[in-house]
Amino acid sequence: MLRQIFFLLLAATAALAQTTPILPFGLRFQQGQTVTVVGDGSTLLLPADAISMPVSGTLSITYRGAAGSSVSINSIDLTGSLDFSVSGFSAVPFNIAGGDTITAGIRYLPSSGARAAARLTINYTEGRATSSFSLNLGGVAPDFVFSYTPPSGNAQPVVSGGVIAFPQTVVDTTATATVVIANRGSGAGTVNTVSLTGDAFQLVGAPLAGTSVDGGKDVRFGVNFTPKQVAVSTGSVAIALVDRQVSFSLQGTGATSQFTYELIGGSGAAAISPDKLVALPDTNVNEKSSVIVRVRNTGSADGRISAITASGAGITASDIPALPITLTPNNGFTFTLTFAPTQAGKVTGSMRIGADLFNLSANALGPVLSYAYIVSGVSSTIPGSGSVNFVPTPVGNTAALQFQISNTGTAQGNVTSISVNSTGSGFDINGVAGLPVTLAPGASTTFNVTFTPTALGAAAATLRVDAQTFTLNGTGTSPAPLPDYKFEGSSGVQDALQQPAISLTLASPYALNLNGTLTLAFNSDVFSNDPSVQFANGGRTVNFTIPANTTKALFPNNATQVRLQTGTVAGSIVLTPGFATDGGINLTPARPATLSLSVPSGAPRVLGVSISAKTSTTITLLVTGYSTSRSVTQMDLQFTPVTGETLSTRSLTLNVESAFVSWYQNANSQPFGSLFTATVPLTLTGDVVSASTIADAVQTIAVTLTNKSGTSSPMSVNLH
Repeated sequence: MLRQIFFLLLAATAALAQTTPILPFGLRFQQGQTVTVVGDGSTLLLPADAISMPVSGTLSITYRGAAGSSVSINSIDLTGSLDFSVSGFSAVPFNIAGGDTITAGIRYLPSSGARAAARLTINYTEGRATSSFSLNLGGVAPDFVFSYTPPSGNAQPVVSGGVIAFPQTVVDTTATATVVIANRGSGAGTVNTVSLTGDAFQLVGAPLAGTSVDGGKDVRFGVNFTPKQVAVSTGSVAIALVDRQVSFSLQGTGATSQFTYELIGGSGAAAISPDKLVALPDTNVNEKSSVIVRVRNTGSADGRISAITASGAGITASDIPALPITLTPNNGFTFTLTFAPTQAGKVTGSMRIGADLFNLSANALGPVLSYAYIVSGVSSTIPGSGSVNFVPTPVGNTAALQFQISNTGTAQGNVTSISVNSTGSGFDINGVAGLPVTLAPGASTTFNVTFTPTALGAAAATLRVDAQTFTLNGTGTSPAPLPDYKFEGSSGVQDALQQPAISLTLASPYALNLNGTLTLAFNSDVFSNDPSVQFANGGRTVNFTIPANTTKALFPNNATQVRLQTGTVAGSIVLTPGFATDGGINLTPARPATLSLSVPSGAPRVLGVSISAKTSTTITLLVTGYSTSRSVTQMDLQFTPVTGETLSTRSLTLNVESAFVSWYQNANSQPFGSLFTATVPLTLTGDVVSASTIADAVQTIAVTLTNKSGTSSPMSVNLH
């Protein structure tokens, strides 16, 4: 018999409680519409809107005594900052009757932005006991100061009536000063509004009306100066605070510059202007020509040029000074403009110097290669860096077109390389003539471009003809649907601890390589998983392939069948396949056909009986087996004596239900499905005739197991 003993340990704890005297007053503090219940030692914070602007609140004191009782207020003391005052109390001493309330005003008049503190202490006598309570008073107030940072300058303090000065600024450009409103006080303050006058000045990022600024924080905004003429501009900026308005004068002067430009070539210098086309010298393809561009400031103020760019096929600017550059009056600089064409034809471009834009033109002398693609006899011209678009094509199919290169120039041209960058995109070329190809004026050459998509959706590649590139675009559409398939081999009801084999076959060959995964799911009938229910090679998934134009699924090692283990727990085993192409296109049906195998609940099965220990009077059996329903209720033992001996007990029935329930409900049993090993100790008594011991009088012991589904076949162990 198995016995389990549980010990319950009880612990008792004790706590000492301390009591705190209860204040006989109810205290409330009201500021505006806000009423706060406070107690002895509470802090009352009075935030002022500005220095010298008072803030106050009302303190209500209610005596909680019973009707007919009273308390005597002996003294009222206010210590700490002189910025606080208390009013409304009667001359001390005075009494407060039970249930009555007295009120007093508490006022804070800040003399600075620093945090102020005080303490209000009230001494009282209730009955024969004298005590006191106190309230801490705190006062905070804002203290605004002002500064500004001019463009490219350092921060400068400024007071109301002061001047915010801008440096000389070029007409139609903008200089920005940053104004800082800093609260160096202890409490939050409010900036009501910020306003500005002066046509040449603009507010940038001004704080919203009623912006609150915490103590130790600041708020910033910008003032832009954008002069429209060469003259002194004035204005003002005003900041409205709660207690006052401050204002600062704004001053700035506009200036102007004037840039002139010249083009210097082999025939001398010529003035150019943004409103006229600038022609560059005619140049042979793969050669270059250069001209010098001179820039001068002929105005009366410094001029700043921040960018110089040139664009157009083969047009570049070089020898540019470090930018941005500032030119004082009557000073200048030069840079080089180069035209180096790579293909023939008229070239247009542009040149930007600061804010001025020049249109450029040039002629490149040589062959001109043009490009087209031909589909079903229809030719479509394509520009350099253009796109070639294929019709949507099912995955696995091939679409083709012809690509044509023609020389429409006036000189012989060469094509030295043709290639396609098609990593995994399905594009390819063929039929390319031996390279290099020489094209006389008016001649052309063609080659084929194909698209064989391997995946759904858009695909792209780059076709390169010498230095010219073209984008190849195609779209892979859905391949043909997967044919029907079927499982072959084992099906239906299976015995436990078996390894049935199954195979998978398509109803007809498929044109693409297929990659698949066969997934095993186990649905237990007894609410317990069996980890041993898996494929024979391990795990609950196995990969397979079906080569193009075949029907048979090939499992690991090219096997046409895969085996699985049925385990020892009752339930259903469901196999579900998934299919995809080499490119990852999912071809699995929305409701894939499955194969279902089942292991039924049944009577227990004994797998082995052995002797683990034996003495003269004891025998210990080891019984191994399984029960697919994970239940065993009874164990029957049949004893057969050796010849010449008689056993008084030939059979023994054991109620083992509770022991097996305990085992199967234990987490340690989960990895073993329904497998078990039961240890059965037996103690033997009696007399023997010829055997040396009572244990030696037993020849065999047969074991059978029973549950509600039935009884196992017996299995015996021979003791000799």
